[in-house]
Amino acid sequence: MRIESGPKKNMGYNPRMGMAAALCLLAFSAGRAAVYFVATNGSDSNPGTLDQPFASLQKGHDRAVAGDTVFIRGGTYTFRGAGANSNAGVYMTKSGQSDSRRICFWAYKNERPVFDFSGLRLAGTTSAGIRINGSNWLYFKGLEICNVPQPGGAANNGIWANPASNTIFEMLDLHDNRGPGLSIAGGTGGNLVLNCDSHHNYDPGSTQGDGQNADGFGVHFQTSGPSTVLRGCRAWWNSDDGFDCIHQGVAVTVENCWNALNGYKPGTMVGAPSGNGNGFKVGGWGNPPTNYPNPVPRHTVRNCLAFFNKASGFYQNHQPIDNYYYNNTSYKNNSSNFNMLGYDVGKKADAGMGIYRNNVSFSATATANGNGADASGNSWDMPGLTVAASDFESLDTAGVFGPRKPDGSLPDVKFMHLSATSNLIGKGKDAIGSSGKAVDLGAFAFGPYPDGVARPKPSPEKSAGGLSRGTGAGSHQDIFDLSGRNLDKVKTKGPAMLFTPVLR
Repeated sequence: MRIESGPKKNMGYNPRMGMAAALCLLAFSAGRAAVYFVATNGSDSNPGTLDQPFASLQKGHDRAVAGDTVFIRGGTYTFRGAGANSNAGVYMTKSGQSDSRRICFWAYKNERPVFDFSGLRLAGTTSAGIRINGSNWLYFKGLEICNVPQPGGAANNGIWANPASNTIFEMLDLHDNRGPGLSIAGGTGGNLVLNCDSHHNYDPGSTQGDGQNADGFGVHFQTSGPSTVLRGCRAWWNSDDGFDCIHQGVAVTVENCWNALNGYKPGTMVGAPSGNGNGFKVGGWGNPPTNYPNPVPRHTVRNCLAFFNKASGFYQNHQPIDNYYYNNTSYKNNSSNFNMLGYDVGKKADAGMGIYRNNVSFSATATANGNGADASGNSWDMPGLTVAASDFESLDTAGVFGPRKPDGSLPDVKFMHLSATSNLIGKGKDAIGSSGKAVDLGAFAFGPYPDGVARPKPSPEKSAGGLSRGTGAGSHQDIFDLSGRNLDKVKTKGPAMLFTPVLR
């Protein structure tokens, strides 16, 4: 493997990253943890210090133990020839021990490391730019992963976590890979995917069909343990689906996520011939379902946005139990905005399934296969309610996939946000808490209602593994900084974005 350097990019100072670096150095000086550095001008024979860094992420991984941090300097790490093995550019098996003793792989301060795998030589079986195999308690932040090739008929991943558990993926930009951007498979859950982007992924050479497997994010094959949560993520122009949790045996929560244009060849409106093209594919075990667990998990999708997808915005995908769909907005998807097609195991027949509350559909077929689904309090089933363009501040998508806010959260845009005169304000009911108070319909609450009553804040739902799955920007998670201090009260908007995704 040869790693070639590229230009470094200054993406703006990140004070929270700087604080974390200081904490790492403090821990190092106290003998509690080590800090290593990787840079494009380094050497793997170096000791891995700031002045004498390693050259490769692989070397940083191989040296690190629980509690250590590997900082990756900015620049482009271009892979040429063989990687760590025939199926991976970087191969990871190390584990941390707990929240306070993770192994962290972080971009350094305000710099952006780009891992370009375009020249990586891989076998024809399923492979990845970064393969995680059996690891626990890792933390990735601020990395760009791109151009993983597809030399054979298998779709290859940007990051393939198979398996990985209790791992945080934050502020990752995964794009132009010949397969899924991020795929989490197996393991015992407890993962958090926070403020990540996955886009322009496409697998034209897959034996299952042109474009069949390149999802933005995939969570599959877990059979035990706590939930995995995806929060504040975006997926666009992936040839298959935006978010996919088919064959996932433990409940997944997807919240405050956006997607669009999935099912098309990246950068075009030409459909990938075998790409499914759903925004959120929520479960599924085949049709008819087979080998599903008992009980079947109920996945949750809330406060999410889907638009311009080749098929449906939200898809039940023959899941043989009701998933939860709360406060979502679906706009102008080609097939339908909400496809409720589930499967009734007792009747051995397709059936409408899912619990739908406070959702908005506009400018497309609102629902498909809805007979039997539990849908009430949505824009399409309220007597006398008609959704119009005037209900929204804007139908212009400008900025939706542009730079994130300085704290890493989704950008402030007007697209599909409710206007001050919207008929959708205050028309719903709290679907998570027990207040019974009115809430706005759709993914974006307008704010205080005309009568001054604030939107009720849902009660967070504690899960095993330390993650708190409240709704929206007010939710929290149990995270420890690198000195072991509990940061449970820190809001989960996330630190500053270290990259600028561009809608191309």
